[in-house]
Amino acid sequence: MSKTNAQRVFKNFGVVLRGRGIAAAFNMVALALMANALSPVEFGLVVLLHTYVLAIRGFLNFRTFEAIVKYGVPLHASGDNDGLRKLLRITTSIDVMASIVATALGIAAASITGKFVHWDTQMVTIAAIYSLTLLTTATGTPNGVLRLYDRFDVLGIWYTISPGIRFFGVVVAWFFDAEMLVFIGVWAAAFVFENIWIYLRGHREVHQHMSESIWRGFRSRELRETSPEFRHFMGVIYWQTNVDLLPKHLAVLLAGSLLGPAGAGMFRLANDFSTVLSKPGLMLREVLFPDLSRMLHNKEAGFHELGYRAVRIAGASGLLMVLLSIPLGAPILGIIGQDYTAAAPLMTLMLLAATFELAGSPLRAAAYALGGAGTVLRIYALSSFVYLSLFYVFTLPLGLIGPGIAASIGGVLTLVRLMLLVRTYH
Repeated sequence: MSKTNAQRVFKNFGVVLRGRGIAAAFNMVALALMANALSPVEFGLVVLLHTYVLAIRGFLNFRTFEAIVKYGVPLHASGDNDGLRKLLRITTSIDVMASIVATALGIAAASITGKFVHWDTQMVTIAAIYSLTLLTTATGTPNGVLRLYDRFDVLGIWYTISPGIRFFGVVVAWFFDAEMLVFIGVWAAAFVFENIWIYLRGHREVHQHMSESIWRGFRSRELRETSPEFRHFMGVIYWQTNVDLLPKHLAVLLAGSLLGPAGAGMFRLANDFSTVLSKPGLMLREVLFPDLSRMLHNKEAGFHELGYRAVRIAGASGLLMVLLSIPLGAPILGIIGQDYTAAAPLMTLMLLAATFELAGSPLRAAAYALGGAGTVLRIYALSSFVYLSLFYVFTLPLGLIGPGIAASIGGVLTLVRLMLLVRTYH
């Protein structure tokens, strides 16, 4: 393994981790203050509202940045700017169309979702208005451009924007004892500003590297002329996104249906604490994927060594957090409010599930680079089915602890199958 490759991976991971770490701190404080300021039911309603929009976003998120990394890396390395501009035109078109359809779906499905999670007429109306924020979600291409040009420092800043706005907005709302609608407005403003910022920053990066607009040479039939390989990859990534994100968002909505708004709020709190591990897992995968792709493209040694090294470090770090949560979980939640201490055992179990996810992230990046995206999709689809099924089965008799057991079983199943998959490429 090239020392330079390892250094670049861990340097980029460190930059992104710093940004995500700051973001996680802002998010947790903002969430805690909102939970403290509102009743458990009101807190749960805000959580369910934002989760609803994120679920719609997830359903129509094609993760075009993955395609930019996979196909843009060789185009950029060979100096094929015409090919790269065409790729960016295609992904931008996909992003814009997806954001428009997501907005329409969010508005149309609000009343149906309201019946599932017990919203009244006012909350359904708020959800429809809140869905307009989805118009700003055409961010996949700018995200991919920053990865292509190794601008993880900019991504690190991006990760802090929305949490920072939420933090300062919630602090002001908490200080003035604001109503629930104010907190909803803060969440919406943070989401919109974050999306607009990354869109502008990503396209600025394009202009710095290309003397001509990406729309030079545009033809309306370009989307129809994409290669079967490209369409297959985008299809796999699309379904992979749904398998990754929708179960997490659906789990919050399912908690709202089975446990009520207050139960959904507690589940969200415990789940957000687990992002201390799951977010680094996502970052590690996204940082590793471009470098592992470059290593394969350049036929460099050390591909598996780099991946397995990351797995060992990730797994050990996660288990330490799980052990610490056992004595510290209830006191931490008690600071937010005594009503939330019941979620402490769930928080520990969600951290355990996130540990499995963290350890599996390098394996998933390696499988993508090796061309195993389709198999990865099948692995995660099965695990998500197991998770949501067990979520329903365990939550009814066990209450709050049920989702944690379901998540842990789904997580270990995914990790084992990813290990077996990557070994087959040795």
